[in-house]
Amino acid sequence: MRFCKKCLYPDTKPQLQFDENGICDACNWTVEKEKIDWDARKRDLSIILEKFRSKDGSRYDCIIPVSGGKDSHFQTHVIVNEFGLRPLLVSFHPIDLIPLGRKNIENLKKLGVDYIEFTPNPHVYRKMEKYGLQELGDVNWPEHVGIFTVPFQVAVAYNVPLIIWGENPQMEYGGSGGGSILDKAWLEKHGAFWYDKIKPTIMTERGIDIKDLKPYIYPSDEDLKRVGVTGIFLGQYIKYDIYKQLEIVEKLGFSRNPEPKEGTYTNWENLDTKYTGMHDYFKWIKYGYGRATDHASIDIRAGRITREKGLKLVKEYEGKIPEKYFHDFLSDMQITREEFYKIVDKFANKDLFRKDSNGNVWRDEKGNLQKLQYDNLI
Repeated sequence: MRFCKKCLYPDTKPQLQFDENGICDACNWTVEKEKIDWDARKRDLSIILEKFRSKDGSRYDCIIPVSGGKDSHFQTHVIVNEFGLRPLLVSFHPIDLIPLGRKNIENLKKLGVDYIEFTPNPHVYRKMEKYGLQELGDVNWPEHVGIFTVPFQVAVAYNVPLIIWGENPQMEYGGSGGGSILDKAWLEKHGAFWYDKIKPTIMTERGIDIKDLKPYIYPSDEDLKRVGVTGIFLGQYIKYDIYKQLEIVEKLGFSRNPEPKEGTYTNWENLDTKYTGMHDYFKWIKYGYGRATDHASIDIRAGRITREKGLKLVKEYEGKIPEKYFHDFLSDMQITREEFYKIVDKFANKDLFRKDSNGNVWRDEKGNLQKLQYDNLI
């Protein structure tokens, strides 16, 4: 593995590129963001919003896809309080929502907005979760599809042409930058949601009827064109700074987790559902990095911590099976711990972990793997 010389991202991170100096593009984007005239970008955003604002009030001005978290609060605050638009908030709710997630959702509504909560058929969702776990190594797969399909479906149904997303992950976490528009082409290019895995024959084999997949189907090109649906990233026009945004949204009533989330040392992200920690764990076994690396790298780029401190945090928090909801997870997936280990073995990048004498990944007494390399070999 090769690691960025400035942050802690490895070259196993999908779509990440390194320059000739060994610096990843996530770090380079951070430098580029400082060169942007954000006042001019905000004026550009104002023009876009006025273009799409309902002139006679007969429809919503825009749709904001939300989950209830810090980004949802910030997006809503900017659009409602700074620009005075009347948005329709839309969320796709996974079925394992926890009380903190519900609390933040209800707080978000208090900002004075109309809000549609879409809750999928739990029987279908659970089957898709298990398929995602066993075949894609992503137990959150149905959520990752639904959070993108449902807002577009609502845009078509309510005849609202503008969808306002939050940060551009290609810019904040590394990649090509991705441009300012989020549409089907962007999703397919950047691998955001495994959409092509929804195949009728496969779903039928899993006991899922095609008619039950409506929430997970992207609208037709004809429908999107008829309404003129356009999705933009707010982060393309407003400079994203997680900690400054946290100050804003906490004043609006957003609540953090009382303790750090499993797999990282922070308490402000992925707070709404049970199994986000399991998703992060599978990212770690596939690519050798997890949520603590994401957060430490953000903090390193912001100058909040040194690279050495970040490396210590990653070694301390990353790569452990998330135990808090593990019993519930095994029960919901209808698998045993040993069956879980077999799924882990299927998706683990064997080159990244210690192996036993038979060439299988080695586990400690708690079932955790041991990563071989955490930094560049000097």
